[in-house]
Amino acid sequence: MLFSRWQETSARFRDRIAVIEGTESWSFTDLAVCLAEKPLTNAPVIASGGALEIVTAVLQGWRDQQPVLPLEKGAAIPELPASFPEGTTHLKLTPGIAGKPRAVFFSAEQIAADADRLVAAMGLRHEIPNLAAISLTHSYGYSSLILPLLLHGIPLHAVEVPFPKVIADALAAHDGVVIPAVPSMWKAWHRAGILRGAKIDLAVSAGAPLSLELERAVFVECGLKLHNFYGASECGGISFDTSDAPRESAANLGAPLLGVTVRVHESGRFLVESSSVALGYEAARESELLGDGEFLTQDFGRIEGGRLMLESSGAESINVAGRKIGPAKIEAALLASGLAERARVFGVPSHDPERVEEITAMVELKSGTLDQLRKRMTETLAGWEMPRHWETAPDESLWTLSRAELKKRAPAR
Repeated sequence: MLFSRWQETSARFRDRIAVIEGTESWSFTDLAVCLAEKPLTNAPVIASGGALEIVTAVLQGWRDQQPVLPLEKGAAIPELPASFPEGTTHLKLTPGIAGKPRAVFFSAEQIAADADRLVAAMGLRHEIPNLAAISLTHSYGYSSLILPLLLHGIPLHAVEVPFPKVIADALAAHDGVVIPAVPSMWKAWHRAGILRGAKIDLAVSAGAPLSLELERAVFVECGLKLHNFYGASECGGISFDTSDAPRESAANLGAPLLGVTVRVHESGRFLVESSSVALGYEAARESELLGDGEFLTQDFGRIEGGRLMLESSGAESINVAGRKIGPAKIEAALLASGLAERARVFGVPSHDPERVEEITAMVELKSGTLDQLRKRMTETLAGWEMPRHWETAPDESLWTLSRAELKKRAPAR
């Protein structure tokens, strides 16, 4: 189903530019040629690397009817489940228990439904390219950039780093672009002054809460409306703010996308029903609901005037400028160092609203010093995964608290 749709896309736009990366570009016909050079495979396909590598790997999986797992460049290949639910075409990874990521399974119909829904809601057109500043392998980037390219012919211009000068040069190469990004990127680009007069047809912000201060500043000073987009790895897009003016409330997540139904569950969390909800988790927890077209989010909120209003998030994962990590992964790395006897990791609110949270590590040293432990962690964790705050030998009573309770007490400490 996915590969046949790609073949239709490739035939329709054969001579048009499909992917731009650095100084090189490839047409849809070029992508077909690159795919033809890929050998047949009978194993799950890891889609990693640059934009061209990711695109051709995805197509290889579709062609050979093998599940595709997008993975960040340089990330260790995880141990995949021994078996997949029938119809699995796509895999995403979410934080698991004890630092081990777990898979979320999707059928072809589910990921296609998500892409179709986003293209329609955002009015994406093949004449206007998507500018890829976010990761192509994360759920947000994959649904917003890779799938519109392969299923709808929306060109993709990938930049290596989202630095203002790099983005400004990419903007100058087009008469108009669509940019899905995270708040911290919009803040950096606004501060650098590259958004004033920029030829941006649609500016989308997701992955982390968008502050009213930033949204209004960009609108007033640059005439650019940042459209808040809300979704989840387990179900894709949920809601979108289509208004032409800045929101009055930072809690406003926009209205549900066409074909998505949202109601408030008895727990107070949003319950999502749509055709893009995943098949299920590799290992579901007791409080989780995913499958049969339903997904119970970790976000608490209400519905007013047809719009979702976020009140709080109960998610255990830590949100660092739109990138999420399970605290168990960092705790496992700390304990594996041999220098820590005990470790608790949790997120605390950042003074920078676009950064969202900062990572705090509470450790009891077994041997060595805190500086030695920090140095050891730089060899194991990515830079953005490193704790920003460290505590040693805290009050013994703190070890009995939940992460949520530790987070609440952090400002006082």
